[in-house]
Amino acid sequence: MRTVTEITRRQKPLFLTTQLKVCAYVRVSTDSREQLSSLENQTQYYERLISSNPDYEYCGIFSDAGISGSKENRPGFLAMMEKARSGEIDLIITKSISRFARNTLMLLKYVRELRDIGVGIIFEEEKVHTLKAEGELLLTVMGAIAEEERKSVGSNVQWSKRNRFKQGKAKVNTNRLLGYDTDQQGHVVIDQEQAGIIREIYRRYLAGGTSYEIAKAFREEGIPSYSEHPWGQSRIIRILCNEKYCGDFLMQKFYVDINGNLKKNRGELPQYYIQDNHPAIISRENWEKAQQIRTARANAYPLSRMLKCLIVGRHWFTPNTMGNGFTGAATQ
Repeated sequence: MRTVTEITRRQKPLFLTTQLKVCAYVRVSTDSREQLSSLENQTQYYERLISSNPDYEYCGIFSDAGISGSKENRPGFLAMMEKARSGEIDLIITKSISRFARNTLMLLKYVRELRDIGVGIIFEEEKVHTLKAEGELLLTVMGAIAEEERKSVGSNVQWSKRNRFKQGKAKVNTNRLLGYDTDQQGHVVIDQEQAGIIREIYRRYLAGGTSYEIAKAFREEGIPSYSEHPWGQSRIIRILCNEKYCGDFLMQKFYVDINGNLKKNRGELPQYYIQDNHPAIISRENWEKAQQIRTARANAYPLSRMLKCLIVGRHWFTPNTMGNGFTGAATQ
């Protein structure tokens, strides 16, 4: 006689006689010095916590810095999930719900996926263990509260930033600003070695060179980019557009929306412009000349940016000197 046997999903019991494979997940929202110090402290805390428990097998610390908990694309988080899916983790310990995920739907999505493969999460602050019966109900309520709190805190932070903008108190971030540094008093100062590269870019551009030609020449001449990427046309253009090089500061170029996404400010919010905010590398006269050249070159061809290549997805600007299409390299 034909029989049908149901094969149920096998889950790991909550309490095992062998050691649990345990890891921790830690996250900070920014990559500031203070928060990176907090990240290091959290890492050391969880290393001690897991290693000192005889019932735990230490499986590492997964971390993310400078990434919002509302984002799914977090390298440390995704690496941890892959380990869990492959059976290398039984239990994850994290400080709080907001450290794990700040979006309720995202939180429940990953909690349920992990629960279904027998992996638990302990949220220390909320005292919640997801493999216990009441875990999901508590998570749903607390996750919703955490999300609303995030939005409220985010609104307060943005209001505070905009208030500082109005008063001209915003701080220039020199971490990725070639040619500048910050001294011990927090003042913006010129890095003379890097500033020489900025001056050379403007000199060549004002002499008739294009951004493509300058980037190509810099690569060939071995001029350091002070970046993990080699010199490219887009970076030269960004440097030529950046008002900070003439000592000015345009505030609120970008803003964070209610969902925590960083967006370019295209008129949704007011902007504030400060002249002579810090030492200039390029004279105002030369900076303005560079803007005039950029505008003239962009307007030289009426179809600039109106055509887009369906294959590579890039905008076409001017006839390519090679005769095989269009490119922005020849004139910008």
